[in-house]
Amino acid sequence: MISIRKTVNEMDRLDELQRVTADCYRLAIDSAAHYAVQIDQVQAAEFRLHLRLIEDQLRSASGTHDLRAVQSSFRGELRDYRDKAHEQIARLRREVESAALAMQAFAESVTANDSDCEERLKGELRRLETAAKSDDLTEIRSHIRTATAGIAATFEQARRANQLVVVQLQDEIRALHQEMEKERRALFTDRSSGVWNRQKMDCRIEELLRRGEAFCLLMVRVRNLKRLERQYSRTVVEGTLKALLQRFYGSLGDDAMIGRWSEQEFVAILDVDAARGMAISQEVARKLSGPYSIQENGLAQKVTLQVASGMIDCAAGSAPAGFLEKLAHMAGAISGSL
Repeated sequence: MISIRKTVNEMDRLDELQRVTADCYRLAIDSAAHYAVQIDQVQAAEFRLHLRLIEDQLRSASGTHDLRAVQSSFRGELRDYRDKAHEQIARLRREVESAALAMQAFAESVTANDSDCEERLKGELRRLETAAKSDDLTEIRSHIRTATAGIAATFEQARRANQLVVVQLQDEIRALHQEMEKERRALFTDRSSGVWNRQKMDCRIEELLRRGEAFCLLMVRVRNLKRLERQYSRTVVEGTLKALLQRFYGSLGDDAMIGRWSEQEFVAILDVDAARGMAISQEVARKLSGPYSIQENGLAQKVTLQVASGMIDCAAGSAPAGFLEKLAHMAGAISGSL
């Protein structure tokens, strides 16, 4: 009887310890979300969203295996955010240093050129003043020829220096445009998968409908994604989705326009007819479904995806409302299909 009571007390103590551990994890996750240093607003918002998902994963944890999965996800999320923050800070530092060096070189070039040209022009003016005071016609002509050549050389030097300054400024402007393009692309990119986001795909579809062009829209849905998010860490889940997208591109070609439509769905815009689009849809569903081998902390994990697909075509000159209705119907159909 004493042994049974002791065992029960020990089990109660272990249960209490597990509850305390879970509470500590929840507090750590909540603190990490609340006190995260915000360098990029979108990136910080995504980081907090992922931490909320880990909190949900923690609430449904029922054993040691689940807690370890939460620990792995939390650690991976912190590491990923740290690496992105370091990368962003390093990039900003490089941009500032590059801009500072360029402006310094620009200022030195302008100052040195102005100073040199000023001295040379003053020298030529003194030469002309000397010629003006002379009564020797030969000497006057000599001074004038020399001064003219000097002024022409100074002008040419100033012109070349100005061209160099213009080139430097053009390089800086080009670099700024490249950075702006990177930022613009980031706004339309799904950060976790690396493909276009819903906003970008919507813009492209609207553009095609406005032009009245024919195209096909292929949609694939990962049916068991929610279950995988409860079973595996975010690192494993995202690695699996990236592996799926590699197969997706392999089926359509690297030039295909693929985007994330929702958390569980990806779409591709195809420039093919309806018959070819249907064949591609069936082939893609077969290729994307099945096992994937994903590495985490040096260990391979086998993850199986259940993928459904659907395709709709848009004939040239179709009404946008009709196409969007077909799109909604297709999304509902593959959401309920196995």
